[in-house]
Amino acid sequence: MNVTSATKLLAVIGDPVRHSLSPLMHNGWIADYGLDAVYTALPLKSDDATSVIRSMKALGFTGLNVTVPHKEAAARAADRTESEVANTLRWEDDGTLSAFNTDGLGFIDALTETAPDWRGRVSRIFIIGAGGAGLGIGKALSAYADTVHFANRTLARAEAAASAVPNGRVLRWEDLERGFGAADLIVQTTTLGMVGQLSHDWPVRLCRSTVIVADIVYKPLETDFLRAARARGLVAMDGLGMLIHQGARAFELWFGVKPDTQKARARLLAALGG
Repeated sequence: MNVTSATKLLAVIGDPVRHSLSPLMHNGWIADYGLDAVYTALPLKSDDATSVIRSMKALGFTGLNVTVPHKEAAARAADRTESEVANTLRWEDDGTLSAFNTDGLGFIDALTETAPDWRGRVSRIFIIGAGGAGLGIGKALSAYADTVHFANRTLARAEAAASAVPNGRVLRWEDLERGFGAADLIVQTTTLGMVGQLSHDWPVRLCRSTVIVADIVYKPLETDFLRAARARGLVAMDGLGMLIHQGARAFELWFGVKPDTQKARARLLAALGG
C-alpha cells in the first residue's frame, strides 16, 4: 500500500497486543471499501498511558482501538466520553478526542447472531472479570436482565463494576460454583484460557441445560471453558463474534461505513487455521 500524508492511520494499542487479529480484520475492510487508510498493532507499556494516548494525535493517528490494560486511561484521555472505560477513540476535525465503548453493543450483536432468542431466556447474568470489557458488556446487558453479577479475583474491581451497573451485584471468586448454577448467561471476560495464560477449572458441570455461555478469548478459539460447555450440549459463543462486531461498530465510527462481518469472520477463521 502507498502511504501518503492523506492516509488515515489507525491502530490497536495494549499490553499485550501482538496476538491481536484486529489489523487483519480492519485492513481487510479497508481494502473491501477502497479506503485510504492503514491499521496496525502497537504495544503500549506505560505508567501514564493517558498522556501517551493524547500525544498520538501529533503522530498522525486519526483513531485507535484500545485493549487491556488501557481502557480506563483511554476514557480519561478523551475530551468527551460515553463511558468510564473506552475501547475506541476518534480524533475530530477540531483536534479534540472522542471516546466510545463498542464492547457492549458488539457483544449483543454477536450474542443475537449466536442465540437469536436470548432476550426471552436471560434474566440472571454472570460476568467473570471486571475489567473494561466486562464492564462494557455488563452495562449493555443490564437493560435486559434482572441482575448482573460480577466476579473478579480482585474483589474491589468486582465491587467497582457492580456499582457502575444499575442492577449490578458482586459474587465473590470463591462462590463461582453458585454463580454457574444460577445464571442464564455466563460471560468469561478475563485472560484465563488465552494462549500463554493460565487456564481455570470452571464449574460448568453445575450449569443448567438452558444456560448460554460466552468467552471473549479468541486465541485459542475453542477455550477449555467453551469445550466443557459444548460437551454438555450448551449454547456456546466463541470470542470471534464479539471481536468482529465491536470492531465493525468502531469501523463505522471512523469511516461512516458498516462493514461486512461475514467476510471478516471468514478471514479470521482462515488465520486461526479454520
